[in-house]
Amino acid sequence: MTHLQDARVKTRLFCCLFAMVGIPGGVAAGSGAADHYRIARQYMQEAKQATNAVRLLYLGWVIGDELEEAVRLDPSLVDARLDLVRFYVMAPRIVGGSVARARRQAREIARRDAALGAFADGYIAYRQKEYGPARKRLREAVRIANEPETRILALTWLGYLSQETQQYADAFAAFRSVQSIDPSHREALYEIGRTSVFSGLEMEAGEAALREYLRGTPQGDMPSLEDARRQLELLLERKP
Repeated sequence: MTHLQDARVKTRLFCCLFAMVGIPGGVAAGSGAADHYRIARQYMQEAKQATNAVRLLYLGWVIGDELEEAVRLDPSLVDARLDLVRFYVMAPRIVGGSVARARRQAREIARRDAALGAFADGYIAYRQKEYGPARKRLREAVRIANEPETRILALTWLGYLSQETQQYADAFAAFRSVQSIDPSHREALYEIGRTSVFSGLEMEAGEAALREYLRGTPQGDMPSLEDARRQLELLLERKP
């Protein structure tokens, strides 16, 4: 056993002992892929709110285990494979993070859906700060996608990439393309406003987008109204 493996075993035992109280029951033996995926998603939502480091480690192991079991039981469950890509890229090594595993999942996704496979490749490259390959693969996903949801997903991350690389015209274009596919897509409004804050460009359009976003009610993982108000304040401070 390597030092890393030994550390993982010891840390996992400690985390499990610490986290037992208040942990809901796991998925019963014989449960299907959908049940494991549902549990994984529940823990993913909890992880977004958790602040205790040990609890986060424990949740990381549970999420990884449940996602892996879901795709073992149903290899065609592409959404779970995409979440595994995100998990493997973002999780620390000690709880199972691995870029190599993420790339293996991307290849499995590509066998089932070429556009989502291209997105997964682009996402991994983006997280690895390989911006050129990331842009190429995300653009490929947009080009070949048959489903509007896949195009929106790839365009959104193309927008994030363009924000990060200060290619602001491309960022505006990506989020406006999202709007052209789905005019009700409210996150695009927020990101247009945020791009104006970052760049100092298209300030009127950015202000209008944020004010429109503030007229709605965020759902799920959408940016909060508090976040949008803060972005609007920053934008107004930058306006001449």
